Amino acid sequence: MHPTNCLNCGSNLESYKFCPACGQKATTHRLSFHDLWHDLLHYFTHADKSIFRLVGALAVRPGVVAREYVDGKRAKYFKPVNLFLVVGSLLVLILGIFHLQNEEAITDWQRQAAAIRDVNQQKLALERVERLQDVYHYGAKYSNVLNMLVSPLTALIFWLFYKKARYSYIEHLVASMFFISFVMLFNTLLIVPWQSKINVSVSWIFFLIPDVIYRSFAYRQFMGRRGIGPLLKAMGVMLVAVFVWLVISNFLIQLYIITGFK
Repeated sequence: MHPTNCLNCGSNLESYKFCPACGQKATTHRLSFHDLWHDLLHYFTHADKSIFRLVGALAVRPGVVAREYVDGKRAKYFKPVNLFLVVGSLLVLILGIFHLQNEEAITDWQRQAAAIRDVNQQKLALERVERLQDVYHYGAKYSNVLNMLVSPLTALIFWLFYKKARYSYIEHLVASMFFISFVMLFNTLLIVPWQSKINVSVSWIFFLIPDVIYRSFAYRQFMGRRGIGPLLKAMGVMLVAVFVWLVISNFLIQLYIITGFK
């Protein structure tokens, strides 16, 4: 039986198959497992907003994707915040599986601290090693949160360097979320599983270099520019953003290790 009013918003339906006010289908039925499966499949594979389609586009034309989304083609793409949350959840899962924590280095630091003869100095050193272990643990567990925090900073730096461009800070932030989500996915699938086999002292290179190259290329596209000059500028800005983030994060980490924020 065709209802006279929308079950979602209460608007008059007349003979409409879909509510003219909210878009919900006029007739509904009791929920089943099929509905849940259909919604999940639709969420990831819908032709207009497929996350797989978006990831493919971000691999070859990330700047174009961000520019089109900012310019108004919102229904065409999977939302950047949703993409970030999906990729962030996957990253947490993969990190949990591989337990990426430098246990050997921590054990070595604990051994060195325990060898200190002065009781007070030994206690202080062991506390610092414990805090360092916390940094490793929470850095891996909440890496998606850290990436979320660095996005506004990256967007701010690009906005300042490209202030004469037509994009606002919020639009730079949206673009940054698209780009960093793809970088996170790349790291999750291709680098994290092999990180335990890479020397700790150089492992950061495998994360940093692809990130800088990709986001420099993406930002040049986002600005609608071509040539080596705009690419080098984007790469320079990206290196500034990385440097600022490293300075801030290392300062806070060292402050926590030394003082425990007390």
